Amino acid sequence: MSKRQFGLIYISSYQARLFIVDLKKLTILEQLNSPQFVQSGKKFEVYENELPRLVDALIGFKRKIAEYGIDNYKVYGNRQLLDKISARYLSDQIKVRTGLDVEWLNGAQIAYYKIIAAMALPQFSELKDDESTYLLSMGSAMLNLTMFKGQHYVSTWNFAMGPEEIEELSEMTRDTPIDPVDIISDFISRKLVSFKTINKPTGRARLIIQHVSGAGEQSLHPQERASVIKLEDFDQTYEDFREAPDQFLMKKYGLDTNGLARMKPSVVLIHQLIRVIKPEVMTLTQSSAITGLMIQAAAKFKYRPDDYSTIVMTATKNIAQRYSSGGKHSNLTNVFALHIFDRLAHVGMVDKDDRQLLEIAARLHDIGNFINFHNHYAHAAYIVDANQIIGLSDEQNEMLKSILKHQDVTSLNADEREYRHLDPALQVRVAKLAAILRLANSLDASRKQKISKIVVSIKNDAMQITVRSKRDLTLERFVFEKNVGLAEAVFGMKITLKQKRGK
Repeated sequence: MSKRQFGLIYISSYQARLFIVDLKKLTILEQLNSPQFVQSGKKFEVYENELPRLVDALIGFKRKIAEYGIDNYKVYGNRQLLDKISARYLSDQIKVRTGLDVEWLNGAQIAYYKIIAAMALPQFSELKDDESTYLLSMGSAMLNLTMFKGQHYVSTWNFAMGPEEIEELSEMTRDTPIDPVDIISDFISRKLVSFKTINKPTGRARLIIQHVSGAGEQSLHPQERASVIKLEDFDQTYEDFREAPDQFLMKKYGLDTNGLARMKPSVVLIHQLIRVIKPEVMTLTQSSAITGLMIQAAAKFKYRPDDYSTIVMTATKNIAQRYSSGGKHSNLTNVFALHIFDRLAHVGMVDKDDRQLLEIAARLHDIGNFINFHNHYAHAAYIVDANQIIGLSDEQNEMLKSILKHQDVTSLNADEREYRHLDPALQVRVAKLAAILRLANSLDASRKQKISKIVVSIKNDAMQITVRSKRDLTLERFVFEKNVGLAEAVFGMKITLKQKRGK
């Protein structure tokens, strides 16, 4: 069967869905949905309570994939309402019962795939450099607000406002004599307080709203043109939700009780954002994270270009800038680290997929200085833990934290707590990336950019790093010799530093 046919299974706390996708045309050939799961007070309990129905659905999905003769398929799960341990338990139970491996997506990954989906909209290519576009994505546990300048990703803000909070808010407002919209407005205003203080770009602005209701996820056509909503029409909608009784709203907008409870905060949120952003154009799209996953699969099999790595690196640079890092030293360390990595990749000593992770670590290795110069590598790991980088998996985040935290220890071994808790296969990858970063960092130990260029040669189980500089490199040599031990251990070769006089 052609690789252009792909099976995508997506598990959420509401239901499981299968999409048979033509990756070349980016169209859905067939879609199957499980029955909707019975919701409970705590959304994470849904997975446990509905496991038998979930398993039955997954077994049926496997049969459908087999009917199509598809070998390429993936199972994704929304982990925003699950802790990591519960997700592992659930994965194991699904594996035992169905043979399927679930890849759980954290909130930062889901936000990333929503952004990819928005960037694939046909009208996105029409955006001009002097335009600011804001993408508002409604999710099961989080609201994401992403800003673009022209067609370029700028930043993402996340707001914790999931279904549990909305349901609690709805319960609280149900029996109050105060206008519930006013209460919801105050609640949302508190959530948006940090965003309101950010300096907004001037000029023309657009607002794209992504799947306002849960039903929006059912329509997943990446080539759709988002429908334009007139601002005066939305004003009327807002007034309806502010003044009209619930029965009128449910009839006019086709909502049930739960849908109305979810829609009220959405309408109030959009109203507040319009007041802050002042968009000239507002559009609605039903694309979602699932759309982004489809697009990623198409890029993996070369049916469309993969133009989205810049999102991750822009987010990384934003964090570096926020914590007063990312200057000449970080840039040069990054150049040296990637050069060493590429030479090692050429001889098969590192995993090429880890290149981006190394670049992220190189650009963030000094951010801990923002907290304290002493023990700043541990502080860097703490900051990264509190600021998950958009698009990175839980595994990549754990690797990144370990790489950053262990920049100032002589060796990585079983006595290092965080390192010990990593999967053994990941331990080797972390050790290699940490070793490369240490070597690169040592080549600018003085922070004076004395070295303008390096050449790495690998021959006969030995690596020689030749640096071009006409300045004294005593400090760089000292730090290099201090850090080279780990690299020699993990790569099994003697590594030397040679200076070549020149600019």
